[in-house]
Amino acid sequence: MKDKNEQSHFTFALAGNPNCGKTTLFNALTGSTAYVGNWPGVTVEKKTGMAKYLNDTIDIIDLPGIYSLDAYSPEEALTGKFLEQERPDLIIDIVDASNIERNLYLTTQLMELNIPIVIAFNMMDVVKKRGDSIDCELLSVLIGAAVVPISASKGEGLAALLKVADSAAKRPAVYRHVARPAAGCHDPETELADARYRYIGSITHKAVKKHSSAGKSITEKIDLIATNRFLAIPIFLIMILLIFYITFGSIGSFFVHGVEYFITACVSPWVQTVLAAFGASNWARSLLVDGVIAGVGAVLKFLPQILLLFLLLSLLEDSGYMARAAFIMDAPMRKIGLSGRAFVPLLMGFGCTVPAVMGTRILESEKDKRLTILITPFMSCSAKTPVYSLFIATFFVGYRPFAMFLLYFLGIVMGLLSALLFKNSILKGKPASFVMELPDYRLPTVKTVWLHVERRIKDFLLKAGTSVFIATVIIWLLQSFSIELHMVADSSQSILAMVGRRIAPVFTLCGFGEWKPSVSLLTGLVAKESVVSTMSVLYSGNLAAALRANFTPLSACSFMIFVLLYTPCAAALTTIHREMGSLKWTAVTAAYPLITAWYLSAMFYQCAVLIQKFFT
Repeated sequence: MKDKNEQSHFTFALAGNPNCGKTTLFNALTGSTAYVGNWPGVTVEKKTGMAKYLNDTIDIIDLPGIYSLDAYSPEEALTGKFLEQERPDLIIDIVDASNIERNLYLTTQLMELNIPIVIAFNMMDVVKKRGDSIDCELLSVLIGAAVVPISASKGEGLAALLKVADSAAKRPAVYRHVARPAAGCHDPETELADARYRYIGSITHKAVKKHSSAGKSITEKIDLIATNRFLAIPIFLIMILLIFYITFGSIGSFFVHGVEYFITACVSPWVQTVLAAFGASNWARSLLVDGVIAGVGAVLKFLPQILLLFLLLSLLEDSGYMARAAFIMDAPMRKIGLSGRAFVPLLMGFGCTVPAVMGTRILESEKDKRLTILITPFMSCSAKTPVYSLFIATFFVGYRPFAMFLLYFLGIVMGLLSALLFKNSILKGKPASFVMELPDYRLPTVKTVWLHVERRIKDFLLKAGTSVFIATVIIWLLQSFSIELHMVADSSQSILAMVGRRIAPVFTLCGFGEWKPSVSLLTGLVAKESVVSTMSVLYSGNLAAALRANFTPLSACSFMIFVLLYTPCAAALTTIHREMGSLKWTAVTAAYPLITAWYLSAMFYQCAVLIQKFFT
């Protein structure tokens, strides 16, 4: 058997409290792009990366952030099970040095696993900024394990951490355990917890010197306003409205028009010229220019708005404000049967429904998880943004930020009303308790913000290059050929038109009972961006002019309402089935939004037409 000291391949597990900088350290060590967020539960499953130190290869496992190894939550159960069953070669325990007493409670438990451990004191830059000091060498002696000061967000101390960790992994683990209560103790768990905190207090008293300050910290001063019981929710709504104003107002629209001009005035003519030079047939030119470029380009032109939206949301996340948003939403969410913890996956739903559904793993009760998944599709994902932007720019150009805000707000309202419905019918029960630590406010770092944005942009481009591209080609083929497989000049004689006419009558009451909008909604079940690409292929030429000829402002609103609320895409439904573990619940999650979308869209259009007739 190979001697441990000669081993060249190790497995290190990263463990620590939520908000201790664990995932930031994981990204820094492995070069990965794992999602970093200032709220518990972002890492809902272990992530694996790789690092190198000299000749040693190191697999690094990023475990969910936990406060204790006692399994009170899904994250704690996952972390405890992994450490006890997989037995990694070493644990890197990340401690928030600015909140050392609370973080060291988990450290005392980890040391009792008899696995080699190195303690990384993160955010030492924050400690110094406060005027505090920590004697890490003395703490190493007192604790009996190596303590390494680092600042993961700035990349400081990482080389020293890897060196110490690599060395510690090659030595047996012999650590001091906190004395357990005597047999017959009335409440052994409480006594042991008290013993742990007494031990922590004794060592921090010797090694930690805190700068005395009578005034409130910057975080406390900001929170007097940001978490005020009367001002918190209005401030949150104003901030979201401001984000929409920047993203969908003149700034975002300027970049959208720039990309659109580049595609239509530069890319399309150039491709036409190249294809003509190579003697390409008419159908090949039509497929590439009228199909692929028109369809995919119709989606890609909204990339700047997607980038702006996630850039601004990432700034809020990295600053620590989003944790406050979850905190202030706990009280109103309890009225609909959910805890503030459910706000985290619901907010993720504004990015993409797939990770949002996966994020429900942080919810402790099955009832909370199912209820959150059922209403998550109403949180308008970024894939629907191109649809809204297209119709708003065509019919409500002067009210773009406000119109976009109303759509997102309607989705939230429908989610809340649906939660009330399910809470009092098929998903009765009290919401789980919610305990959350609010991190200090921090200046967002360029690297972390870019990781957030880059992840979303990659997802968007991946969809444009796969799902949207494939859907565009299929749509072009189906609208270019008849049922006898003859190429047609008039798309109304195509296979697609025949299919569209079968389903179009369903949407008559909604105000858009024509085959082209109906087919667009059908392709949206594959990917919501495909609604725009399909319309761009079907309505050849100037898409905005075609929409004005085929829609009224009222039917345009009705169409956007339907897109906002109807069944999530195929990838989301697959994830829902995996997380629910039930075909019945997946069917409910697919059918309920579809029925809701049709009913609300039809009701809006019919009522609006009646009101319009009454006043004219």
